[in-house]
Amino acid sequence: MKGFLVYHEPFEETNYPGGWAIQTTEKWEVNMKTFSLTECSLEWVLSNDLPKSSEIEFEIIPNCKYDEEKHFGTHQFLAKIKRKDTTSKIFLIDIDGTICEDIKNEDSHLYPTAKVIEGSLEQINKWADEGHTITFFTAREEKDRVKTLKWLWENGFKFDQLIMNKPRIKDNQEYVWVDNRKVRAVTYSGTWSDLVEVNAKIQTFN
Repeated sequence: MKGFLVYHEPFEETNYPGGWAIQTTEKWEVNMKTFSLTECSLEWVLSNDLPKSSEIEFEIIPNCKYDEEKHFGTHQFLAKIKRKDTTSKIFLIDIDGTICEDIKNEDSHLYPTAKVIEGSLEQINKWADEGHTITFFTAREEKDRVKTLKWLWENGFKFDQLIMNKPRIKDNQEYVWVDNRKVRAVTYSGTWSDLVEVNAKIQTFN
């Protein structure tokens, strides 16, 4: 779908925080019902490098959450910008010890209370807003998928996919990814920030 970006200043009278919105007259369908999108009907915090009134492509993403304790569900529809450039990346990001405190599979009952590592939420959401694909790739077991999804949603992480059952590392093992496409490996070392280019030794085939 296509639309135009418009920016709205904050409104103190209504506690409206302001921000970017999509203006479009296109129609879309959800569960066989047709909806018209109007100015401000879809709002999302976008990267500031998108010029005002520029034409963009976007897709509708249902964002439905259910509170098991209160037996109450919330439903909203988000707009994800589709970038036209070819520099977008697919991020495969670990969870335990990378975006939250390190919790072992044997202690999965602690997943719901895991503390977010400082800087991880802001950096990952920045990448998502820039049009990159965010995939969480974790050694957590499939039985904990719902629990993990709920934690990601409640803590505000933007992502496209969650892959469970990554092989677990034992002792001093390491992950080696062999692919016919370009692969860039980044080891999380305790600080989240933008990625920078460095000179480093790599292993390759002869």
